[in-house]
Amino acid sequence: MLVETLGTAVAVGKLRGGKVLNLSEISIKYWEWMVASGLIEGIAAYIRKAEIEPIWPLVDQHIFLIHLLTYSLLFCTILVNRKEKGFVWILLGVFLNFLVIMANGGRMPVDTSNINQELYPATIALLENGKDLTHGLMTEHTRLKFLGDIIHLQKPYPLPKSLSIGDLWMMLGIFIFIQDKMVVSSGRENSQIH
Repeated sequence: MLVETLGTAVAVGKLRGGKVLNLSEISIKYWEWMVASGLIEGIAAYIRKAEIEPIWPLVDQHIFLIHLLTYSLLFCTILVNRKEKGFVWILLGVFLNFLVIMANGGRMPVDTSNINQELYPATIALLENGKDLTHGLMTEHTRLKFLGDIIHLQKPYPLPKSLSIGDLWMMLGIFIFIQDKMVVSSGRENSQIH
């Protein structure tokens, strides 16, 4: 999701006369909180998937606390930077994902009914046996289904993945942010020269 969004945003920014060099001047306040959020979730997910004893049962039992911590760090980072263009949409996307995750036992529900199960047996098995810390199978008991991972980019797409509506809002926010930094900043520089 992030790779494609950044790549597309940079390409469009260049077509609009923006400068890639402007991206080196991006300053996000408390970006360390965002990195910490990703690291905590990534490490916890690895521990659960690998079933590292004796920690993984604790990770499973405290999934709500893990999400509260990681999302709190994300929310704080976004709120501190809310005046940046696009961050309102990122906030909306993060909130929608947080909402559906917390409504479904701490896991993002994934609709596998439209996924070619022969192409992704390992992914399906991971969801079915509950080893994925952050995702779970969508069932008839799933709450807020429309906010789950219901959009699927499958092979031959080079980076197959499932997306939620929240992911789309975040992608839009990141796209707007990159456009603002590449194009608007270039415009400001040109106006100062003249």
